[in-house]
Amino acid sequence: MTFGRSAILTGFTPSEVAMVRSVIIQTVTPGPCRVLYAQTYGSDADQPGQTGSLAQTAARGRQKERVAAVARQVQSECSFQHHCAAADPVGEEVRRHLSQEGAAIVPQTGTFQMPEGEPFGTRVFTVWQTAANCGLSLVCENHENRQQATAVLSQIFKLLKLHLRLLNQPEEVLQKPEKVAAILHHFLPQGQLLFLNSRAVRHKEKDLELMLSGK
Repeated sequence: MTFGRSAILTGFTPSEVAMVRSVIIQTVTPGPCRVLYAQTYGSDADQPGQTGSLAQTAARGRQKERVAAVARQVQSECSFQHHCAAADPVGEEVRRHLSQEGAAIVPQTGTFQMPEGEPFGTRVFTVWQTAANCGLSLVCENHENRQQATAVLSQIFKLLKLHLRLLNQPEEVLQKPEKVAAILHHFLPQGQLLFLNSRAVRHKEKDLELMLSGK
């Protein structure tokens, strides 16, 4: 498991506000799993006064363990879906037909629950989505709305693909982490799952465009 230089950003929200524990962007194809970006919120984030302390070093170690555990599970789930799809002759024929027509890559999606205990200490669930060699996942408290988490995940992944070349060059996340941060700022502020109608989404997308363009 390797971590990009922009992985593990912390210290954004108090634990009583956060609804999402972590956001992770990673590679998913077989081989070493690389975490390209990870943002933690709430009690998983660094606390004030810990800078440079042994407590902060230990906390960052735990954060990396949590992120790595989720990333490995996402990679495993993605690989399993690929294996099942390859064993389905009808599905394989459909994918071949879409490929010949130059259709857009259809993302894989899934969800899984981490057991209570290590590495998170409490029950959490993860929603994930992948396309090509890039995966995005949200780690959420067990009581959160799974349908809403999936909707937010899809919106963020769509914007990441729009503003970064995730499908062809997922490593661009390492070069432009500020774009990822801007997207999360608008659509996952302080780790909160937002209920947005289509009008609100369009408004936030315009605000994001203005931020990214520097206007």
